[in-house]
Amino acid sequence: MTRFVYISDTHWGSSENGYKVQPKYGDKLPELLSALTSWIDENGPVDFVLHGGDVIHETSETNIKEAAQHFDLPIPVHLCVGNHDLTVDGGIEDWLRLAPEFFTEGSPNYGIDTGDCWIHVIPNHYGAKPYLWEKIQDYHFLDTQIEALERRIESTPDAPHLVLTHCPILPITQDQSGLPDPFHSPPESFTRTVTGLAEKYGVRCVLGAHSHVNMNKELNGVNYITVSSFVEAPFEFKLFEIGSETISMQTHNLWKQVDFPVEYNWNKTFAQGRTCDRSFEIEL
Repeated sequence: MTRFVYISDTHWGSSENGYKVQPKYGDKLPELLSALTSWIDENGPVDFVLHGGDVIHETSETNIKEAAQHFDLPIPVHLCVGNHDLTVDGGIEDWLRLAPEFFTEGSPNYGIDTGDCWIHVIPNHYGAKPYLWEKIQDYHFLDTQIEALERRIESTPDAPHLVLTHCPILPITQDQSGLPDPFHSPPESFTRTVTGLAEKYGVRCVLGAHSHVNMNKELNGVNYITVSSFVEAPFEFKLFEIGSETISMQTHNLWKQVDFPVEYNWNKTFAQGRTCDRSFEIEL
């Protein structure tokens, strides 16, 4: 069985600045990672941590080096870079040079063969220049990324496949949020591209982040998932378990494990999601 922890949106270097849904404790990342390590020790074994992106808040050598130091955990950490990880031209080269341990195959696009499943990491882009975020939110993939993903899936057609990108594939709908409009709606072209690929190749789960909200939606046999920010109360993460017959997901938090005061906004509980957003089990 493969067991991995999924977290995202740690935004190291942001302090209290920037987008958030719940109160943010970005400067407490080292303490939260220590608490996560203790949780893994008590509830393991866990094979690796999967990070859905926005490790840092702005791209700089200092932020990358500090993030790599904080995420030097007893188990491997695999990263899908997000928009905040790519705020300067050439940022992806800085990541590969300064923190190569986050990536396999020396590339931000890679596959993880766990023996029980394949996880395909494919970071999306935002504007005209790949791997650079200049406040534009036109999510898309390059043709070369899609071609490489298809080759990897076609080479192991009988394995369960999961795909990880940074941005959500589906919006948070009003039945979860209680808001008048969908929350964090992706471009329709992005949704069509990913859902088309997932359904064509029988992908079982597509993981995203970016919204800082827990979501799970099943559409045509595919589960589309997002995870809340790891540094926002109540410091949640997901545990995936992939066996020979099932894939399951459970959401956990570290609120009781930390020793600093924590506030919570009870008017935005939709960030934690409903029961269906927090756990599932599907048969293979």
